[in-house]
Amino acid sequence: MNFILAEFQKLKRYSIILVGVIGVTCSPIISIAMQNIMSDDAKTVLNYTFPDLLNSTIWNNTTIFFPMILALIGGYMINREYTDDTLKNMLTVPVSFPRLMAGKLTALGIIALLLGLYNALVTIIAGLICCPENMSLGIVLSGSVRIIGMALFTCIGELPLIAFCGRRRDAFRGGAVAAFLLGYLTIFIKSPMIRNLYPFSAGLSIVRFGGEGFVSDTAGSYSSTQDAFTGICVILAMIVLTGIIIHIPRKEAVAAAPSKKGGRTKQKEQETLK
Repeated sequence: MNFILAEFQKLKRYSIILVGVIGVTCSPIISIAMQNIMSDDAKTVLNYTFPDLLNSTIWNNTTIFFPMILALIGGYMINREYTDDTLKNMLTVPVSFPRLMAGKLTALGIIALLLGLYNALVTIIAGLICCPENMSLGIVLSGSVRIIGMALFTCIGELPLIAFCGRRRDAFRGGAVAAFLLGYLTIFIKSPMIRNLYPFSAGLSIVRFGGEGFVSDTAGSYSSTQDAFTGICVILAMIVLTGIIIHIPRKEAVAAAPSKKGGRTKQKEQETLK
């Protein structure tokens, strides 16, 4: 718990959180803009209401915004220990590298939940202004829970990538680009089985994402192909894989171990000679 609180204390000094807030604000706004630029023929097929805005926002979050934003924030939190030259001091306290990473990734999960909550509030405001049709309390609450839940599942789905990039200094930028591409790849996955197994889209099965809100899926056939059990198994597998990655000894630690052993041996030899 102390590690997590310490991470939030550090985040007060970082402007990277502002990037995340701006990003998740754009998601529902882009959903409204895409609806407005849609052709007249498409608009006659789709009667855009608040539930459609919820689905469009969840889809944009999953495929565009959250993968890159969370990878950027998580990677930045880890990379500051390298750039501020504090990692070697923390390891000598001693705080193990896996324990340090577990604290930072847990803090990132909480940040994902908070960004999801903020995104839900922005979506509700956008819905009140632009498309209040079918906007009831039950739909608002269930939609908010799905947005927040999907933010967490997207974060867990990319934890192995963030943990892997966090093992090397300045690798988080490449990790953010890779996360964006992997998230965007979700758009092109049409097979229901692969969609359920793909870590970035597995959460959609758990939150029971509906396809309504898209001209290509006005009947909601997307939701009929989802398997929540498979999605839960994939999410749990990502947590286990992340644990394995952060416990793999780093090259620096492996290289330092023989030198320390050698140092102690050399010291003993010197004491023997005396």
